[in-house]
Amino acid sequence: MKKKFYIKIRPTISFILVFLIISVISITLLLQYNFSLDLAKNATKENFSQISEKLEERLQNLDKRHNDLISILQLYKEIEQTPQKNKRHPLLKLITTALNNNKHIYALYIGHEDNTFYEVINLNINEKLRKKYNANKEERWLIVKIYVENGTHVRYDEYLNKNLIQIRSIKSKTDYRPTSRPWYKEAIKDNSIIRTEPYLFTNLDNFGVTCAKKVTSTKSVIGLDLSLQSLDKFLQKQIHIDKQEIYLIKKDIKLISKAGKNIKNKEIDSTLKKKISKIINTQIDYKSFSMKINDIDYFIYFSKIESIYKNKDYLLITVPQDIIMQPYTNRIYYSFLMTLALLSFTIPLIWYSTKILVTPIEKLEEQNNKILKREFTKVEDINTNIKELDELSKSLVNMSKSIKEYENKQEELMDSFIKLIASAIDAKSKYTGAHCARVPKLTMLIANKAHQSNEGIFKDFIFKDEDEKRELSIAAWLHDCGKVTTPEYVVDKATKLETIYNRIHEIRTRFEVVYRDMIIQMYKNILDGKDKKEEEKLLKQKLNNLQEEYKIVAKANIGSEFMSDEDIERIEQISKKQWTRYFDNTIGLSQDEESRLDKNKIQTPCKEYLISDKKEHIIQRNKNDTKDYDKYNFKIDIPKDLYNLGEVYNLSIKKGTLTNEERYKINEHMMMSIIMLEQLPFSDNLKRVPEYAGAHHETLIGTGYPKKLKKQDMSIPARIMAIADIFEALTASDRPYKKAKTLSEAIKILSFMVKEEHIDEDIFKLFLTSGAYKEYAQKYLKKEQIDEVDISLYIKS
Repeated sequence: MKKKFYIKIRPTISFILVFLIISVISITLLLQYNFSLDLAKNATKENFSQISEKLEERLQNLDKRHNDLISILQLYKEIEQTPQKNKRHPLLKLITTALNNNKHIYALYIGHEDNTFYEVINLNINEKLRKKYNANKEERWLIVKIYVENGTHVRYDEYLNKNLIQIRSIKSKTDYRPTSRPWYKEAIKDNSIIRTEPYLFTNLDNFGVTCAKKVTSTKSVIGLDLSLQSLDKFLQKQIHIDKQEIYLIKKDIKLISKAGKNIKNKEIDSTLKKKISKIINTQIDYKSFSMKINDIDYFIYFSKIESIYKNKDYLLITVPQDIIMQPYTNRIYYSFLMTLALLSFTIPLIWYSTKILVTPIEKLEEQNNKILKREFTKVEDINTNIKELDELSKSLVNMSKSIKEYENKQEELMDSFIKLIASAIDAKSKYTGAHCARVPKLTMLIANKAHQSNEGIFKDFIFKDEDEKRELSIAAWLHDCGKVTTPEYVVDKATKLETIYNRIHEIRTRFEVVYRDMIIQMYKNILDGKDKKEEEKLLKQKLNNLQEEYKIVAKANIGSEFMSDEDIERIEQISKKQWTRYFDNTIGLSQDEESRLDKNKIQTPCKEYLISDKKEHIIQRNKNDTKDYDKYNFKIDIPKDLYNLGEVYNLSIKKGTLTNEERYKINEHMMMSIIMLEQLPFSDNLKRVPEYAGAHHETLIGTGYPKKLKKQDMSIPARIMAIADIFEALTASDRPYKKAKTLSEAIKILSFMVKEEHIDEDIFKLFLTSGAYKEYAQKYLKKEQIDEVDISLYIKS
């Protein structure tokens, strides 16, 4: 055979060095981009610097105009006049002219120390303002006067036309006090003109500021309300770059004005705020920088606007870097096209070179995925000339075989262990027979029939692989695993007084004691001089009564007949009889028995009831036993006590031999099964074992236990197991406490349970029509149990 030629992976990688070409070109393009970015930033910075100078010039001009207007007005002595209802202010013409020439001034007003107030409002400044005051088109000015009338402050509104002729007026009470306003308080403390921080003018629905100054030698203050709308428009005209945004802000980063596309309700980014605040507070001397905002790179320009006021304003301009880079991208684009042309020559070489390496690796990945899916038998060797990959391929094949062998052994061990547990449960009590061994057989028989069916609810029910079958089988084998926690004497309890032993013997002994006491008492009476014949006759009657009473107790203990209220009352009457105890009943006991005894020790000899319910008969429930029940969504009534061994209490059981506590203890095996199975670290292919195993005592209408599930809460496998569990129990012939049902009797009982919605009708019909009931019967039922079943009676629509 010709020797196979191998090459190593390192020579193969040498072909991929062509990628170095891409690296060199990429670095070149990157350098070109960074150089272009610097050019773009410098040009943008120059542009923004010019905007800053224009804005500073405009703001200084506006500040001068406002200061000049206030300074001129305070020269007029008439400015100090307090307003009067029917008297026009002598400076009205001057004020309206000033407002008309300064469209951004919303209102001019004078506040006095006595809280009188005079204000002129330009109604043409904003349409919302007209709506606010219900002003019509003819009404040009609004004069607001606040004066004192009869000791009360009154507001008087005059609506004037463009010729200052009054059209209408409104008089009302007012709580407005100018001296309490921030602009008045701030201005009265300062001899210079003050400017407030921007705030919302509610009448305009827009932000503005107030400029105010105290009138010399008085306590009157002149104020101007300035709308920032005109400043917004000015800033908007400075927008020359798409997505550029301009903000005029205060030192505390509060907005004065802003401009840009879709910026009306936009706030400055919090990260940018922190950056700007740091620059202002540390007085770092730089005007431009770059930063990332919402994952977008921005170029930022920031500068201080000089003004006559103490609190300076600041200009902030932002624009995405990709926008300012747009003029330079064409050059980079052409360079990129050249790169693509170069790469078009190298791609075939790269493709060919990598194919040698990549193809076998992809095949190895396919083989590895088969291992991940546990498809060990499908793993195969790949054909490659690369030595390392060939060795790896052979390693994968060997590993898959080894894992498969190990998994098979583990599954065999696990299945054997599961069957061992089931066998132990069956062997634990003759009352369960081979239940745990037969239920899996019947469950899988019905499930396979469902898998083969394409009708009704079984149309979409299939076993995708052997793992799903094994999952259901394990659940069936472990469906009663919780019974390992159920005491044998509860499961096997054949009489009412039975615990570890049948306590009827203890009660019979007391009857024996009473019997002998009666005989002894008779002889004592004769020795004391009473008539012998009369005493013997009386004794015989008493002993006969005692014999009959014991028979009543013994019969009640069997539990084969229903106990009526009269029977229970008779037991209670018999229990009232007393006998004398001479020995200490508190010695020779276990620690558990001692803990249940009454602490008040009774001196002997003492009288005791023939049959009794004592404190020591109550075995309390440990709260920790049920603390996790809510976690598993168990919905079942839990008796207060773990056991009640009271003699009267047990003999008074109306039907059967089990008390409520004992019946709950038997049912508790279901909760314990779920808890035990939920705690096991099942792999993904077995994760539904607890669900399947834990629902076979549920009904379709929520009357089962332990979770009171309904049909929609249970999967098809879980419903299948419920039928298998019931049918096996009905037909089992190895239970000493009952006679096995015939095939027809068991089917009839199941049909009743279908009508009562205890079991699934579709699965019941499949059980019959598929012949599963016959197959099971032939293997596990006695010949005398197998009779004719007319399934047509049960499968009608």
